[in-house]
Amino acid sequence: MRHNRAPGRLSGSAAQSEVARKRHSFDAAALLTIWVFAVMLIPANLVVKPLGAVGTPGQLLGLLALGWWLSFQLDRPRATLSPAQPVRRAMLVFVLANLASYVVAATRPIETLELSAADRGLLLVFSWLGIVLLTSDGMSTLARLDTVLRRLALTGGLAATLGVAQFFTGMAFIDKVQIPGLSPNNDLTSVYARNGFARAAGTSTHPIEFGVMLTMILPIALHYAFTDTHRGRFSRWFPVVAIAVAVPVTLSRSALIGVIVVLAVLMPSWTARRRRLTSTAAGSLLLVVYLGVPGLLGTMIRLFSGIAADDSARSRTDSYALAWQFISHWPVFGRGVSTFLPMYRILDNQYLGLVIETGIVGLMTFLILVVTGIRVATKLRKASTDATTRSLALALIATVAAAACAYATFDAFGFPQVAGLTFFALGCISTLHGATIRAARAPRSAEPLAQALSSVDDPHTSSRTADLWTAEPEGSTSLSSVAPQNAIEGTSR
Repeated sequence: MRHNRAPGRLSGSAAQSEVARKRHSFDAAALLTIWVFAVMLIPANLVVKPLGAVGTPGQLLGLLALGWWLSFQLDRPRATLSPAQPVRRAMLVFVLANLASYVVAATRPIETLELSAADRGLLLVFSWLGIVLLTSDGMSTLARLDTVLRRLALTGGLAATLGVAQFFTGMAFIDKVQIPGLSPNNDLTSVYARNGFARAAGTSTHPIEFGVMLTMILPIALHYAFTDTHRGRFSRWFPVVAIAVAVPVTLSRSALIGVIVVLAVLMPSWTARRRRLTSTAAGSLLLVVYLGVPGLLGTMIRLFSGIAADDSARSRTDSYALAWQFISHWPVFGRGVSTFLPMYRILDNQYLGLVIETGIVGLMTFLILVVTGIRVATKLRKASTDATTRSLALALIATVAAAACAYATFDAFGFPQVAGLTFFALGCISTLHGATIRAARAPRSAEPLAQALSSVDDPHTSSRTADLWTAEPEGSTSLSSVAPQNAIEGTSR
């Protein structure tokens, strides 16, 4: 028997103890916040040494997220996969395609080095799966989603500030970072050179990754800058300004194209006044760059005007013939996930790499996953009457679209920040989808979204069908590990 209980139905000491328990619980939003900090702020070359390349904090936390999600599913009378999530389903299909390619690698004659790489690649895919599942099912309300995304915007601003400091000083800074339990897996050079300028890389493995990562966070930062009117101007606009200044100093074509994609997605929905202000701000930034850093603007222009003579651009196009030789041997499931090693060729095209390693099936399932995420967010934006929800849906569309374009210009799966944030953004779209459905199923008398999402099952009813979230104060809900048997509460229907 199911019992629906509104937050106000508890009284006296029972209500106080229930609120206190939930307020001090460790939920999905907390783990995802730690994951964001680990991926964004810990230098990419630091790993748990005994585990080698698979021991990055971000990857380990993703695997922990998967284990946490599975443990709750296995502990329930039946799986808690309602409401149906198109993004989650598409992600599972993508994982199955990678499993199939792994089987292909394990059953053909293969070098030990390639097999080890396949093992690492499969663990990486499982880590991404954990992030998608925990994000999708662990945060059932917009309140919890907003909390994590605001923290992502903040860490993006901090990383951007570090990048600007690297550009002007020529110093890496992060080479001095020492974290107990972590050791450098390789030398991380966070300041590169191009045409006499220092290219900032922040905590990333390369300036391309750093720039693309910042462009992916930019639409999210803009969303909260425009909508969080209850917060101070500095806290709202600091990430936006820091990212806007940092992207040019990465001197990355991929990052600049990403900014164009982001603005192309966002600007049509803005008011004429907002578009004018944005254009004015962009023009002012270019003027500051022109006057403050002589030669930088010209270098940025030559990234595109001189692309025909650029070695990195030529290397990308010269890879097609070599790639076809591999694809023709294993066209369906590929030669095996992560088995096309950098020593063979740097493709600088993740889609091409996907076809080689996971075949046409792997490429198609990934494209379906990306398209599904954009399609779900587009439908949510059209269906929602709430301006903030519509803005967030569009911001997540811009994030995924910028990543999808960047995947054609570098091997994104080899870069933990961009790859991880791509799957995190897809999980956030799934969260938005689930929260909207549950709000629609709630009683019509509960008009505010927070009130609509606050009705939960009786935590003492053991026969319920549980979902991966627990009631939180003021209508926010989340997954909790405080009481494993009672931590997952099902929403009312």
